[in-house]
Amino acid sequence: MILHNLFGRHLVDFKASHWDRGRFVSHCTVCGCEMVKLPGLVWQASGRRG
Repeated sequence: MILHNLFGRHLVDFKASHWDRGRFVSHCTVCGCEMVKLPGLVWQASGRRG
């Protein structure tokens, strides 16, 4: 978990992803933070903890 916090390698839970207000929303399988993805872009951590 410490390395995850230092390097920020978030792993998206694709089974939990869903469409919400024009973006895909999921969470990180390691730390539980919210992940968002706009169409055509890469997944990003939103900074909010789930």
